[in-house]
Amino acid sequence: MRPILYFSFILLYSFISAQDYYDQARQHYNESNLDSARYYINKNLTRKPSAEDYFLSAMIHEAENKDLRALADYEAVIQKDPNNLEAYFQKGLIYYNSASNEQAIKDFTYVIDNQSGSETKAVYYGIDPSGSRGTFLTTLQSMISKVYQYRAMAYEKNGEWDKAIDDFTTAFEYDTTVDGYINRSQLYAKMGRKREAISDLKNAIELNLESYRAWYNLAILDESTQFPEALMANDEFTPMLNLVGANAYESGNYSLSAQYHTRAIKADPNDDLAYISRGKALLRTGAYGQARQDFIKAMQLEPSRTEAFYLIGNSFFHEQKFQEAVGFYERYLSIDRGYKNVWFNAAMAYLSLDEDEKGCVYLRQAEQLGMDQAIKMLEKHCGSQ
Repeated sequence: MRPILYFSFILLYSFISAQDYYDQARQHYNESNLDSARYYINKNLTRKPSAEDYFLSAMIHEAENKDLRALADYEAVIQKDPNNLEAYFQKGLIYYNSASNEQAIKDFTYVIDNQSGSETKAVYYGIDPSGSRGTFLTTLQSMISKVYQYRAMAYEKNGEWDKAIDDFTTAFEYDTTVDGYINRSQLYAKMGRKREAISDLKNAIELNLESYRAWYNLAILDESTQFPEALMANDEFTPMLNLVGANAYESGNYSLSAQYHTRAIKADPNDDLAYISRGKALLRTGAYGQARQDFIKAMQLEPSRTEAFYLIGNSFFHEQKFQEAVGFYERYLSIDRGYKNVWFNAAMAYLSLDEDEKGCVYLRQAEQLGMDQAIKMLEKHCGSQ
């Protein structure tokens, strides 16, 4: 064999072997077989590694939570290919997730400033800034919106809120996403711009009616938020039922509050908080017996829920069963003597039983704890006592 042909054959064989090792490493990486992926990519790294080899090695390191090693590999990518924006982006992600905000901003800015002239279409690995999608594969050209979002979130962590708002808003020029609206809404909420935060969350819900994050944040900001019926049976939304039930209660919609808590109980029959909350709503609707059963059930499930004692007392009080009411008020006060409302309610029950002396003692205790209403009742019922 002629020397030149032999040398060409060696080069071709070396190239094919390197590509084969890379392809095997990539396949194992995609299948989450990280040990095998590392084995094959290391074969290339010991030869004449390309930027592509270092990039895959970095991704494997990230999957193994070895971010410092990944950073070193991404730097190696940039040394071999200074225009590799994917490597800058991935570096920015690592710095962002490690709270190195200044460096993250620098890397994201490099991507933004140079992306217009980039022709790269390579598929690469990313991490969703919201955490809602975990990891994903995408191309840089489809990621510019997210690059702006990442930089906005880095600015937000850095306290540069106006710059963050500008980046969140610019991101919408490239792509309108649920996460984009949610991320900007959370910053608006921090800035006290509640109306704009609520508007963004409603826009997010228009894009995806089943966005748990959007509904959750909206329920926190807007107590009038009501779930569509279709979401009530969605298991993902079950943890939020008590929250929106509490919001309905605070808004005075006690019947709706009871409905939400009923759904929560149906989803988890051992949810003692849901029983307490539904019982409170039922008290307001006049269903005193049903409310009492809920309070008793809550205590059976969780004996430490001592607030059930005074709530049961309230249910009896509303039924004008004052003797039973004071019995439960006394049981609560034997545990916690610092709740002025219970002292006041107990006082009113004693006065209703014509036990004026005891009622006045309890009113004075409520007054000492800061209840203004007790002062008026003392003047009315106790005089000089």
